[in-house]
Amino acid sequence: MDRRIYRIVASAAGGAAVAASGILIAGSPASAATLDCAARGGDRNGQDQTMVDGHSACRAVVDPTSSAISHVEQDGIGAADARDGGLAAGFGLFGGVGAAEARGGMLAAFAFGPDSLALGRTTSSPFSVVLSGPGGRAAVGDADVGAICDGGPSLVFNVATGQGCFNDGTSTWALP
Repeated sequence: MDRRIYRIVASAAGGAAVAASGILIAGSPASAATLDCAARGGDRNGQDQTMVDGHSACRAVVDPTSSAISHVEQDGIGAADARDGGLAAGFGLFGGVGAAEARGGMLAAFAFGPDSLALGRTTSSPFSVVLSGPGGRAAVGDADVGAICDGGPSLVFNVATGQGCFNDGTSTWALP
C-alpha cells in the first residue's frame, strides 16, 4: 500500500479513538455525592464547615449564638449562614441551589431539581421559608425585598412581613 493510504487510515483510526473517548467521558454519570454540613454556636468564634465533592458542595456558618445545617444530594449546592441567635437551613437537591442567611430568626431554603434556585435572607422574621422546583427561582427577604416566585414551581412565605407567593410554572399568586 501507498504511504499516503497508511497515513489516512492511521489518522482516521486516531480520530475515531479520540471521538469514542469523548463520547464515553461526556456520557459518564454525574457526581452522586450526598453531603451534610453542620455548625453550632458555642465556640467563641463560631463555626464554619465547608465540603466539596465533584459538582456538589455544602457550607454551614454560624456565630457563637446560632445553628446552621445544609444538605446536598446529587450535584446540588446548599449553604446556610446564621447569626444573632438565628437558625438557618439550606438544601440543594438533584441540581438545585438552596441558600439561607438568617439573622435572629429561622429560615429554610429548599431547591429541588435542575436549575432551581431558592435564596433567603432575613433579619427580622421569626420564620421564613423559600422553596423552588425544577427551573424555578424563588427568594425571600425582609419587607424591602419581599417574596419572589418565578419560572417554575416555587413557594415563599415570610411570617414577619406576611409576604408570600406561589408559582405553578405558568401563573404566580402573591400576598402583599
